[in-house]
Amino acid sequence: MIPSFLALFCVGLCVGQGDIRNESLPRPSISAWPSSVVPANSQVALRCSAPTKDGKFGLRKNGRPVRSVPSPDSPGGLAEFHLADLKTSNAGEYACEYYRRGSRHIGSPPSDVLLLLVTGDFQKPSLQAHRRGKVTAGEKVTLKCQTPEHLTESTTFALLKKGTSTPVQRQSPAGKEIDFSLHSVTVGDTGNYSCVYFQTRAPFWASEPSDHIAIWVTARDSLLEETESSNRAGTTLGTTEIILIVIFTLLFLLAAFLIYRYSCCGAAPDKMTKSSRSSKKPEEVVTDVSPAVKSCSPALEEGAQLSRAEEPHGVTYAELNTRALSEGPASQGKQPLETCVYAALKT
Repeated sequence: MIPSFLALFCVGLCVGQGDIRNESLPRPSISAWPSSVVPANSQVALRCSAPTKDGKFGLRKNGRPVRSVPSPDSPGGLAEFHLADLKTSNAGEYACEYYRRGSRHIGSPPSDVLLLLVTGDFQKPSLQAHRRGKVTAGEKVTLKCQTPEHLTESTTFALLKKGTSTPVQRQSPAGKEIDFSLHSVTVGDTGNYSCVYFQTRAPFWASEPSDHIAIWVTARDSLLEETESSNRAGTTLGTTEIILIVIFTLLFLLAAFLIYRYSCCGAAPDKMTKSSRSSKKPEEVVTDVSPAVKSCSPALEEGAQLSRAEEPHGVTYAELNTRALSEGPASQGKQPLETCVYAALKT
């Protein structure tokens, strides 16, 4: 009984001191329109949105509730808080939360913090680009933001792009200047850029924005890409052609070698025929001492016989019996020489 009473007492005490956060409720989101960095005497709309339509939104600045009523025509799940005639005092860290109807003191966790800056308290910085004008997509762009004087207090630089609601980048400088690098830019990075510097703590004074620098990112030329692709394809095709040429050259040399090797068999008979034709004697003895002639094919012998048949009349061909020569002088006396007489008769 006593523990239950203490628990109820603690809940009542917590309700009296503040709201109870229900972690099961999804966190809302907050954004600024037209931008979270705006000039003095302008107006801005802080938009809070949540996944539930059954809820009531509240706005906080620097952790404290703001007495501001959202626009009545806001749709369900969305609330807009309009701030007009902005002053430096309106700058700060804003967050929003929502409560379910019938549970005013049980709300969702707060959203992420949105820093609202009202410019005009410091002199404007200068912004320079290492590359100005047209830039090809995929390249790197570096923008340098520099203050007119050295700052002794803690400041932060912010790179702004016209048409966006939040800074593109934020960086704390080591001195009077800072470099903002845009890596692998795309066509979507085209626009007008400026920079500001501001205090990192309340009252969050901010400088005037620098003069704008136009960055124009162009897509890679499609014709150039096609040319590069063709060049790469041509390089590959050239390598293939070289390989084919080498293969065909080797095949040609091999074929030439084989033709030369097998054509040697027909060389001796041709020489013999030419020698016979050039002879003016009625008879001529030709000695066959070449092994190549013996190794010739019958087709080559038939070709030689056909060529002899076409010789002029009156020419006699004799063939020496090499077997008799190999047997020695004794055998030569016993056996007469065998001769082959080729006669061509006139028809």
